[in-house]
Amino acid sequence: MAQHIKTDVDRPSDKVLTEGKKGSFILIIDDEPDICRLLQLSLVKHGYKVKYVHALTEGMQYLQHQQPDLLFLDIHLPDGSGLEALPAIKKKCPALPVITISAYDNGMEKQKALNAGASYFMAKPFNVTNLDELMSDMLRQK
Repeated sequence: MAQHIKTDVDRPSDKVLTEGKKGSFILIIDDEPDICRLLQLSLVKHGYKVKYVHALTEGMQYLQHQQPDLLFLDIHLPDGSGLEALPAIKKKCPALPVITISAYDNGMEKQKALNAGASYFMAKPFNVTNLDELMSDMLRQK
């Protein structure tokens, strides 16, 4: 049974979040509400089911109960490092595509994320224009 995740910002109803032509479920773990909302609205518009949480511990608990089809993971979270959690996530869900996101786009962050098992690295701020294409590529590789 899916666990309900509460957020600290308004969001579309669960009905809107769960109806979609593509049906793939995406989990976002990021502490910035604006980033979560931007991703959520863009992905829902393209037919994906989306949930987000703002803490690594909450995201890890969610992954214990349900595996998404794709994960957006912030590297720097207030309660831990997404980068350090990535190997454990990949061990539990080896086929899960993980897109790491970070405000630090210095090349080293990207390389560390890819070495830890990320499928893709997105620097903040990012443009959602090509998000649907990226999602299709990530989910096709799964």
